[in-house]
Amino acid sequence: MFDGFEDVGADAKTGHILLVDDEPAVLQALKRLLHRNHDVMVANSAAEALQLLEDQPFDLIISDMRMPQMSGAELLKICFERWPDMVRILITGYADLESTIQAVNEGNIFRYVNKPWDNQMLRGVVADALQTSVLKIANASLQARIAEQNENLRLLNQELEQKYLEKSSEAGAVEARLDSSNRSLVQEFNSMVHLLVGMIEQRLGEERGSSERLARLSKLFGEFAGLVGQQVQDLYYAALLKNIGKVTLPDAVLVKSLTVMNQVEKREYSHFPMNGQTTLMMLEPLHNSADIIRSHMELFNGKGFPDHLEGGAIPLAARILRIVTDYADLQREHNFIGEKLSDEDARTYLLKHVGSRYDRELVDIFGEVLDDFDEGVVSNLERIPITEARPGMVLATGLISPAGVMLLSEGTLLTERHVSKMQALARQYEGYEIMLHVRPENLREAEDETDPAADSE
Repeated sequence: MFDGFEDVGADAKTGHILLVDDEPAVLQALKRLLHRNHDVMVANSAAEALQLLEDQPFDLIISDMRMPQMSGAELLKICFERWPDMVRILITGYADLESTIQAVNEGNIFRYVNKPWDNQMLRGVVADALQTSVLKIANASLQARIAEQNENLRLLNQELEQKYLEKSSEAGAVEARLDSSNRSLVQEFNSMVHLLVGMIEQRLGEERGSSERLARLSKLFGEFAGLVGQQVQDLYYAALLKNIGKVTLPDAVLVKSLTVMNQVEKREYSHFPMNGQTTLMMLEPLHNSADIIRSHMELFNGKGFPDHLEGGAIPLAARILRIVTDYADLQREHNFIGEKLSDEDARTYLLKHVGSRYDRELVDIFGEVLDDFDEGVVSNLERIPITEARPGMVLATGLISPAGVMLLSEGTLLTERHVSKMQALARQYEGYEIMLHVRPENLREAEDETDPAADSE
């Protein structure tokens, strides 16, 4: 927690960035734009950039497309092959969109930016890119921890076998240790998953714990629909982590409903199920959940994404998760129809679209599940710009700067000093939307305190 924002934009620089362009004036412009909040180095050619990359690690590389000897696309393709964890951004002045898209695909590029760029937009793209590095680090930590625990489990199994051969009377004690280790492994794995879920909720501006409630509803639905054992557990984890592929989407896409997105934004949004699968598929305990996440945005009529599966070709667990997801999203702002619905209207919508969007049999079962489920699945938080912050409000989630720095923690009571610093932050990132999350009753109380009519009463 940074009380009073003393460290904002001053001492705490985030990310080690390499800028590559053969035009010195462009390099200096980029460096001036980014050096205040980030640790920046420059290279005048692809060859110089590769030498720097050999000597030290970077979190992010930003390269111009058109350079002599080696183009930016060729450079970033090499970077993808040799340093895949480094995020890659391409700056291009080409009008040929097809060539740029090919370069993006071959280099697995995070984002491309057209010349001339907008400074505020580029700052936001860089902040989003560095946020992906944070998620990759957390993911790598989770994989390392699981690998360590699996090795411990293997050694304990080996020890159990050896002791059984040496002295069968001692096998019971070793088996008890093995059982304890298994329980510990499961507990630590669940803790790491929920830590990751918390990061996702914070990035997407969702109420803490909302993913857990939706996952419990999905699990109950799966049991009603005939899933058993590990199938139910795979669905539970898929529901918890279904939005992990959205973490790298820009705020401009996250806050829009599909009805108002342009074609480029829709295409970018449609990749999030595949991104989610890719993030999780190497974790053996989440392999099946990753497959569910890939297919959970498919529609019964084949008009969903990313694979346009139809009817029974869509995995049962994915059909279940789509129904639960839409039921919750329909009751939120910025949903896929552009209109917030009540619980009853959301149920009506599901029934109205059976056979086209949803499996008719599953929607009927879901109605029975909702009658047995006594928890809400929709966040009751209000999302407001930081320019509307008032003393006396209490943050329902932490405040993260566009550069990815935690400024204020959940539960902070805002003072006049906090509000003043937020105004300064809004000016610093003018054109970049920074939002707060407060509870509706807290918002009304703050409004009442500043309402002259309330005082006169």
